Amino acid sequence: MGGLELEGEGQISGSRRMDDTQLAFINAAERDIRLLAPAGSGKTMSLLYRCAELHRRSGGNASFLIVSFTRAARDELRARLTDDAFAGFAARADVVTLNGWGHRRLKAMHAQPRLHVSDFERATMLKSILAPAWSTIPALETGMKRQPFKLPQLLAGLLDMMKTLGFDHEDGSLGMADDRLEMLEQLGLLPLLEDFMLRLHQLDVLANRRWEPFLEVALPFFNAACTQQFATGSFTLEDQKYAAWLDQRRQSAAGAPSSGADRITDILVDEFQDINPLDLALILQIAQLNQSALTIVGDDDQAIFEWRGAAPDFILEPDRHLGRRFATYVLEKNYRCPRNIVQKSARLIRHNIRRVDKAMHPVSTVDAEIAIYPGATFLESVQNVLAEIRHFVERKTPGARMALLSRKRAQLIPYQILLAREDIPFCAAEDLHLFLSDTFDRLLGALRTRTMAGLGVAVPTIVDDVMALCHSVQRFPLRKVEADAMARHIRSARPKSYDAAIDRLETYDGTIRGQVDEGATAADFAIKLRRLIHAPSVRAAIEALQTLYSGFKKDYGRGVEDIFLADPPFAYLAEFSESYGEDFHGFVDDLEKAKDTLVKLPGMDADDSADALWKKPVHLMTALRAKGREFDTVAMLDVVDGIWPLRTAKSERAIEGERRLFYVAMTRAKKRLILTSSHRIGDQVTIPSPFLAEAALP
Repeated sequence: MGGLELEGEGQISGSRRMDDTQLAFINAAERDIRLLAPAGSGKTMSLLYRCAELHRRSGGNASFLIVSFTRAARDELRARLTDDAFAGFAARADVVTLNGWGHRRLKAMHAQPRLHVSDFERATMLKSILAPAWSTIPALETGMKRQPFKLPQLLAGLLDMMKTLGFDHEDGSLGMADDRLEMLEQLGLLPLLEDFMLRLHQLDVLANRRWEPFLEVALPFFNAACTQQFATGSFTLEDQKYAAWLDQRRQSAAGAPSSGADRITDILVDEFQDINPLDLALILQIAQLNQSALTIVGDDDQAIFEWRGAAPDFILEPDRHLGRRFATYVLEKNYRCPRNIVQKSARLIRHNIRRVDKAMHPVSTVDAEIAIYPGATFLESVQNVLAEIRHFVERKTPGARMALLSRKRAQLIPYQILLAREDIPFCAAEDLHLFLSDTFDRLLGALRTRTMAGLGVAVPTIVDDVMALCHSVQRFPLRKVEADAMARHIRSARPKSYDAAIDRLETYDGTIRGQVDEGATAADFAIKLRRLIHAPSVRAAIEALQTLYSGFKKDYGRGVEDIFLADPPFAYLAEFSESYGEDFHGFVDDLEKAKDTLVKLPGMDADDSADALWKKPVHLMTALRAKGREFDTVAMLDVVDGIWPLRTAKSERAIEGERRLFYVAMTRAKKRLILTSSHRIGDQVTIPSPFLAEAALP
């Protein structure tokens, strides 16, 4: 009999048990298959057994390209291939990330390709090697003179994003660009380019925020920059896929399909819900060149990476976007999650309209503990969670881990401070290192100044401290020549206190922002500085910085380079600081200690088990970072409307994306799920998240 069969009570050829839905996929007769595999459904082994079956059918001639989207997943698949059950085809299976596969092609095309990986390296490449691409575009040439630090980083990001979203410099026409914009709008990805348009407008590169002037600048820059990159062999990580796509397309156009030992008979793509337009284009070109069968594996309910170009539409409508007819199989048993988590998460996600309806049956008969901690204030909720953390750590269960999952980075700041203060071992994901930003350093400096002012001590840095505050009063620092003149004016009075220095500042009538206004601006500076140094409490000082100092306010354009400005955490800092009263020194000490305890963790595609940092008992991360991970206890923070979902999620597509993220977050819990809900956060009265009722939580 053909195909893998059950032996006894579900044993396959001496290997592990497989259920009926897994066997249906493994033994499927169709050539092109979509496998919908929710978390915990055993997709990895199912995928490998499918390869074993295809290898058997081909008489040992099948050759596989298995694509994963993280190095950790790649390494897990490679490790599983060492199982005796897969020995027959392991040598004919190439397990790769798309970046890794593309890098091979890049090295074949260029003897010594130079990869520019960091933001600094990409910006440097933009300013130097790619100068011919922007120097012939007047708006960009002028912008580079005015913004020599900000614009190179922005243009380097735009260049990569246009590749990610499927723009093609070898066509390079306005018609191509218009078609691409129309497709991106259908996929819900157009906001990713709109963000760049906004930031170019903020830097005065664009006269307005319309697509016509954007394309007049962006398209010729993109075409010329790509051409220059290939001419000089200077690439970014995204170019590994972009160059490979162009290479495969040229080979296909030449009419020379792969054959013999070089031919890939079957391509299997894991986490297909996370692919972006460039990923899709590359996969299709490899398949076309090799005349390969395609198996796409993923879970549309876990599509949460639209913010980086992924589109759930590809797994939802594969026939349309891949140009093939796919047979669909669904793995219906969850072997990982507690019974009630499976049931409640399924109830939640059914509220999404744009999804494939699928059954999910929990194998476990054990329920997780689910608790909601309502608090009158945000601070009360923080204390409730801190008590849970203490209890979790005190048990010292070997290997046990607890995660605090937030929707916004700022929600985690109080916990970073408290855990550091109490010497509780924890780690924070890389995107939470707000304390390491330049703006946070300025905020810390402002609070130190308020602390010293309260002591009434004549420190030698009084003038420097006052000038630092002046720089933060406005959105951008003072021009150097203006700042030097103002500092000389203040220093000439030899002030012995901060008040004396500010009094002297108030008499300055020199040039500020290129204008002379008879001292009006300096007087305004003085008012705002006094509000800070005479703030009666820590909370009042933070609120003064929030409302009066433009240099600390949200600035999306600068938020790309400084994480603090992307979403300033003042609401949480102010609420948390209430407990410190007038203890400025204690608050600053705790902030500095929290900063000192931060460590850099591996990124999303790193291998958990390879890094001891992940073995710490408490983990702080946004829900986006939690995908693919599991924790004994999960605490979802501030589960209120406006955060889960975000207030900015207005469209049905955006709400569904938020619901998918909530679904991913709650399914990370293995034993205990905690949800906090404050009646008030700062000055905002809140109501519980609608997702709680949808999931019937608790």
